[in-house]
Amino acid sequence: MEFTLNIFTLNCWGIPVVSKNKKERYEAISTYLLKSEHNIVCLQEVWSEKDYLYLKENLKNVLPYSYYFYSGVLGSGLCVFSKWVIQDVFFHQWPLNGYIHKIHHGDWFGGKGVGLCRIKFGERLINVYCTHLHAEYHEDDMYLAHRVLQAYSTAEFVKLTSSPADVSILAGDLNTAPGDLSYKIISQLPSLLDPYNMKFEGTNPLIAKASGTSDNLNNSYSDPKQVKAYPEGKRIDHILFHTNHSWEARVVNFGNPLPDRVPEQQFSYSDHNAVSLELHLKPCEQKLNQRQESVDSAFQETITQAIKVCRDATTNLSKSKKLYLLSGGLIFMFLLGSVGFWPNFLIYDVLKLLITALCFYNLVMGSLWNQIEMNSLKAGLNALENFIQTRNDTKPEDINKEDVKNK
Repeated sequence: MEFTLNIFTLNCWGIPVVSKNKKERYEAISTYLLKSEHNIVCLQEVWSEKDYLYLKENLKNVLPYSYYFYSGVLGSGLCVFSKWVIQDVFFHQWPLNGYIHKIHHGDWFGGKGVGLCRIKFGERLINVYCTHLHAEYHEDDMYLAHRVLQAYSTAEFVKLTSSPADVSILAGDLNTAPGDLSYKIISQLPSLLDPYNMKFEGTNPLIAKASGTSDNLNNSYSDPKQVKAYPEGKRIDHILFHTNHSWEARVVNFGNPLPDRVPEQQFSYSDHNAVSLELHLKPCEQKLNQRQESVDSAFQETITQAIKVCRDATTNLSKSKKLYLLSGGLIFMFLLGSVGFWPNFLIYDVLKLLITALCFYNLVMGSLWNQIEMNSLKAGLNALENFIQTRNDTKPEDINKEDVKNK
């Protein structure tokens, strides 16, 4: 009845035209996976369907089952490969996914979310969640509320769908490091374990000790400024897991499995480092439930912080609405008041078009787009407030007091 899972996750940095050495890197990733012992593979930023089909064709003999999660304009970039049959699939797209006008970031166009593949291995069910949260982009973190609500939505999704499975695996580029608010939400709410904090045997010498997966000194694509500040990078790519009460899990190997450079090349496999987890599972004799309700004070504090982030975001959004509408209104009044005063030259016609476009942009951002984002923030905020309120209302001590009164 015992079995072993060998999971691999990598952000492949597969942006067409933009990503460097993409063709050579995908060939190297395919070659590595063909020779590896991984039986479940979760990939992110596979933005091109052709790249997915290339991997699918090359890996069909070792990982015959696969699924690509189509979403948004570009596709979610998420795909899962498995040695065993993928029985059920589902994709949950987040309502908050960045901004359409931030073209250079592109998160909105990906229609990001969390994909679920339920894998059947004999009589066992394995839930595999593949996801990619919104990035920070090394700026003033304007996407913090988006990422926090993405984390909460993902955590709730995992918690509500994991019960039929014997083991649940969440893998991907979470764009959040241990200690960050989003990480706390994702790990604490569905009671997911991070193998980084667990003892393991380390029987495979080819797997390096887990370190930063983004902007690490050992990666050829890392930002020199980030490397100088944090040589080991940030550990933002994760494999987290949970087993139900019938199984006991033992971490065999965990770390970064890929070498620093593609063989015979001067570049890395991606701008992120891969993560792998080898997990051995056997029936639990004591039948203890490893999952506990997340009602302790630490998680209460986490949810409280998330609520504050969302409330601050709604306040800032209300201010930006006024700014956009004021700017759009002033530009419109200028255009209206200047009718008949523009010289009849092509350059002025182009200038009018640009000013009109700017006016339209401000009015749309202050009305339609602002309302969409505000409703999404309110939905997430209400869910967070409901969570903490219902947990406070059902505390054991409160129930005991009520029973005493009734007696």
